[in-house]
Amino acid sequence: MQKSIQDWLEPLSLNLEQRVIAGLALKLAHQFDLEPHTSTAAELRKTILELQRQLSANNVEFDPIEELLKR
Repeated sequence: MQKSIQDWLEPLSLNLEQRVIAGLALKLAHQFDLEPHTSTAAELRKTILELQRQLSANNVEFDPIEELLKR
């Protein structure tokens, strides 16, 4: 999960707030990769959705649930 999110974030130009949220998402993804608890998945999804909301002007799409279902 962490690699998927990193790949999604890499080409983006983020402001400070977006970088903080992206950092949180990466930490949550790392935690989820180590221990895939549903509570971590829920927090990760909320964090990704918030980042997507902020990036909506850029039309950047990423579906963390899709990535979870591929596991």
